[in-house]
Amino acid sequence: MAVALRVFFLLCGICGLMTGGSADAVVKVPSCPKDYTRVDDRCFIFIHSERTFADAQLACEALGANLASVNSAVENAVILELINIAKGDRLEPTWIGFNDIVVDGTFEWTDGTTPSFTNFRGADPSDNGPLDCVVINEDDDAPSGGAPAVVFWDAVDCTEEHFFVCAKCPV
Repeated sequence: MAVALRVFFLLCGICGLMTGGSADAVVKVPSCPKDYTRVDDRCFIFIHSERTFADAQLACEALGANLASVNSAVENAVILELINIAKGDRLEPTWIGFNDIVVDGTFEWTDGTTPSFTNFRGADPSDNGPLDCVVINEDDDAPSGGAPAVVFWDAVDCTEEHFFVCAKCPV
């Protein structure tokens, strides 16, 4: 038994030397930069500056990010909360990275991820002409009297200027 334990500890030591690791090694947990909000494996930030879709994407790229892709209802809710915290009582149209600029009717994310979640008001827009870029928006026709606002995605002209949300992976 003692020989087996010695062989075990010897092998553990050799493995540590071969991998360059030791029992005292510190494992760095990826984190988001200051002012970003982490959701699962991504970091989000609301940018309180109105830009066209293309300029917003360039601004995100300057931060090492892309206009936000939204892959779940949870991410959608977090982005809505980021907008609400920044803007207060009224949701302003805010760019996300969904667009059909390349092929009309075929929406894709600026970060290249496969669309797995949408939140359009009704069916996804397909042949929408010049309305190629997507904002998170509040329904102006929503009932009043304390009823919660209806929030949805809306395809709009890419040359409009709106606030935007960027997303990146933690580092």
